Amino acid sequence: MLNEQEKEGYGITIFSSGTPSAVKTRKLLFFIGLCVIILIQACYWLFANSVEPIVIGMPFGMFFIGLFIAIEFVVLLVLYVIEANEMEE
Repeated sequence: MLNEQEKEGYGITIFSSGTPSAVKTRKLLFFIGLCVIILIQACYWLFANSVEPIVIGMPFGMFFIGLFIAIEFVVLLVLYVIEANEMEE
């Protein structure tokens, strides 16, 4: 008796078989969005490398990093709520 990996060959399985295309699309969009946010944080010095202006009492570079951490949190929270609602159904 063959297991799933031997039936389909070697490789990385991202989505289990039978996953609807809408769910695949949504998960890929969230993944790409979070990757973009992380890359923007890694390269913030290209456009946020300044002390002025002071935003909410912080230098702009520090505010920029804090803002993107908050955006990541909200995106992950939305993804968690969507997946929790899918599990209930």
